[in-house]
Amino acid sequence: MSRMLVVGNGFDLAHGLPTRYKDMITELQKQFTLPKSASKWLSAEDIDRFYFNPFIKYFTQSKSGSNWTDFETDIREIVNYFSLGRSGSPFNANINSCFQTFSRPLKSGQTFKQWSELQKYLNELIEYIDLYLSVYLPKVYQPQNYSPNTQFPNFIYQQEYDYFLSFNYTNTYYDTAETLDNGIGVNTPLREHFIHGRCSTSGTPQNIVLGTEDQDPENLDTIYFKKYFQRIQKRTGREVYDWFAADKEIEVDIFGHSMDITDKDVLLMILNTAVRTHIYYYN
Repeated sequence: MSRMLVVGNGFDLAHGLPTRYKDMITELQKQFTLPKSASKWLSAEDIDRFYFNPFIKYFTQSKSGSNWTDFETDIREIVNYFSLGRSGSPFNANINSCFQTFSRPLKSGQTFKQWSELQKYLNELIEYIDLYLSVYLPKVYQPQNYSPNTQFPNFIYQQEYDYFLSFNYTNTYYDTAETLDNGIGVNTPLREHFIHGRCSTSGTPQNIVLGTEDQDPENLDTIYFKKYFQRIQKRTGREVYDWFAADKEIEVDIFGHSMDITDKDVLLMILNTAVRTHIYYYN
């Protein structure tokens, strides 16, 4: 029987990494208070772009929780607020204030330019997330010498896995595994897949997927904001299906994933296909 490790953001949190979306927004707010030339990891041009980005402006004011599911819920709320057919939804003063240049609803054809602009702002948000994870985090976070006998989540590094599936953008599992056993490292799966893409720390361009579940498949105006479309566009998401098609007996450990509806298509496939599933969650 083969074994698969699936990780979500709780896995990074268990390693002490500040990878909640609120951590990223809080750090950016600190950068906004500094003279532009004082930032050690953002250019003055980047700071200007991010400061005036309506998504980021909204998230700095949002009262939602700190988890990625809350982040994605906010994105869905913004997109739905402007979407054709949603004009009857309650007025939202915060969204209206942050997205002042956008009309409501954004109508198909007539406001294609505005949908493109909204897409551009989402891409800027993705750029910031990549900079935070690939430039800022390595500067301030010094990897500890994790011991598989003493450091939580120690049992993960004691297991032999055939497959690794990550919903994160970071390379935490492999980076940590390399430091174990006095630097010799521990065995890791040869078959890996980052279903939401990866940040650019690996030396390749980022292909980060950031969006919502598909609640309205007939609405093509909002297709770019849906995860399933971004996975196709950025060429992520196929491997895990191929693994289960080729290997009929896979036992799965899921560590630190919220099991939220935003990833239900992939999670349901895993839960319905795996011969056995163990779920470990943070806090």
